[in-house]
Amino acid sequence: MNKKHLPKSMQAAVALRYGGPEVVEIREVPLPEPRPGMVLVKVEAGAVNSGDARARGLQVAQPMKTLMRLVLGVKRLRKPILGTVYAGTVAALGEGTTAFKPGDRVFGATPGMSFGGHAEYVAVPQDSALAPVPEGANMGDIVSLAFGGATALFFLEKAGAAPGKKALIYGASGAVGTMATQIAKNLGMEVAAVAGEKNRALVTSLGADNFQAYDKPGFKLRDASYDLVLDAVGKLPRKLAQSALKPGGRYATVGGTAVSKETAAHMQQLAEWFREGTLKPVIQQRYAFSDIRKAHELVDSGHKVGSAVILMGE
Repeated sequence: MNKKHLPKSMQAAVALRYGGPEVVEIREVPLPEPRPGMVLVKVEAGAVNSGDARARGLQVAQPMKTLMRLVLGVKRLRKPILGTVYAGTVAALGEGTTAFKPGDRVFGATPGMSFGGHAEYVAVPQDSALAPVPEGANMGDIVSLAFGGATALFFLEKAGAAPGKKALIYGASGAVGTMATQIAKNLGMEVAAVAGEKNRALVTSLGADNFQAYDKPGFKLRDASYDLVLDAVGKLPRKLAQSALKPGGRYATVGGTAVSKETAAHMQQLAEWFREGTLKPVIQQRYAFSDIRKAHELVDSGHKVGSAVILMGE
């Protein structure tokens, strides 16, 4: 790795204890060094998502909260730089890295629970969920696809998405839901979407074949109507989801114990749909890096529409 042109330190948003958005602060930290087979990316855009909020505030019920502490850190986060997605330019390569070269525009997701995306640089394995940015794409736009898109694609595949099947997307206006609605249509499915009434126009514009508002009087899921139910916000009771399934239908939720496993193939597919114009970014707000706490506040509100994007150069 040629380090002559790189700084020794960088700005990063860190959470040094568990808690609300107020625990996040920007500090100077050492630059990560890409080990053999890794890529160092100069981050231009990131996003704050529900995974960041859950880790930062341990926003899960017991016994999951105890399990999360064992994984992330008993008293505080072992890896205090949050951020699971990023878009930027390859700055340097670890020894033996051949899949990319300095100057390549890339986007992706950090592997497992490694986080690290809320910083000026992030080091990731070259064989992780990493792919070229489509030519001409805005970094803020493309990073908004990475979390919701890869998560939605993983769970839709897990639940047996296939052409001609009927899918119900619950929570269709969030980061995962807006992507799941579009992806299910791209996979040839008939899509019923559930979200708040105020988001009806948005969700139907994304291709939903029909829409139900969970906040309207008399709301009820149709019994035994769907081949697949995806709870994109982790708030749909399992019993209700299962009652909406046809015999043999499958249910998936982002709120369970299953963790999405993003791959380079997922990112490449998202990029291809983006190029084709069949997967569109949905972004509620773009924040300067210095305002990252505000993005955390938006996520904690529980009413985020699409993504909360962070622009590092602003």
